[in-house]
Amino acid sequence: MKRRAFIAATAVLAAGSGCLEGGADSDDDGNSDESNESAVELTTVDAPGSEGGTIDVPSRGQIQLVNCIRITCPTSRAMLSRVGEAREELATAREVGPDGDVHVVSVVDEYSGSASSPSELSDWWAQQDGDWTLAVDEDGALFEDYGVTGTPTTLAVDGTGEVHWRDEGGTTANNLVNGVETALEASDS
Repeated sequence: MKRRAFIAATAVLAAGSGCLEGGADSDDDGNSDESNESAVELTTVDAPGSEGGTIDVPSRGQIQLVNCIRITCPTSRAMLSRVGEAREELATAREVGPDGDVHVVSVVDEYSGSASSPSELSDWWAQQDGDWTLAVDEDGALFEDYGVTGTPTTLAVDGTGEVHWRDEGGTTANNLVNGVETALEASDS
């Protein structure tokens, strides 16, 4: 296959699994750095289920289900209902929330696209039926640290920043719950 045809075919396949942006930093083996020794501070939006302020990823003593999205990405928007289902299921057995043992966070990438005001994000979140923490990666630090190059990308991150589960492009609510349970089991050992 000629190089241009190969590149075009690869781009079409990748685009079908979500919304892509730029490349990721990787080592010589092509592995992206998925561990983060220092926390990334994110601004949270005052919106349904979300209080304005800041959060850290990772957050000591809790597992975070981090759903990286772009508001202009239709795949990201479609994934939100599954994140909500997973949050509800997790809440039947765990304390879920900013102070719980599991924290569900959707993180908007504002760095690579046009920025939205907090009130625009709040309105958008209400339209999506979001009811959990909504945060903004204003400078792209979280996306860079965790090698997020396409959306949606969802991670189960422990309190040290280790990623125990990752999905790129969208999955089921059941798989999201299983990803969090995997991270909880690993952090208990």
